[in-house]
Amino acid sequence: MNVIERFNDRYPFGEHLGLEITDAGDGYAEGRLEMEDHHSLSESMLLAHGAVPFGLADSLSAAALASVEGNPGPTIDVRIDYLRPATGDIHGTAEVVRYGEDTGIVEADIHDENDRRVATTRGVYKTNIVEGQNPFVD
Repeated sequence: MNVIERFNDRYPFGEHLGLEITDAGDGYAEGRLEMEDHHSLSESMLLAHGAVPFGLADSLSAAALASVEGNPGPTIDVRIDYLRPATGDIHGTAEVVRYGEDTGIVEADIHDENDRRVATTRGVYKTNIVEGQNPFVD
């Protein structure tokens, strides 16, 4: 099963959030999310809760990492900078900038439907994951 199928067909949180991975390979991933009323933190207008662009960025980062090693590594730490509110559909990219024996670093950019940057992230993820094993148990 390739990375796109794994994230689009076997990722309950991604399904719940409504995100779709559209491309993944060689340490890179792209995806999108269609904004819906339940993503909003406002009843009077569509305004994404901060967890929505974060969820897309973190998921894209995991997909980019999985495209290198076959399994998504758990998130250790992520810094996110929110640059503008997301008021409609969003899309993004993620790229592995360092892949090491224990950790990898991934950067992601999230944009709105007008291609304006909404958020940027830099995350650290556990690498060399064996599917079915808890990576945090010695």
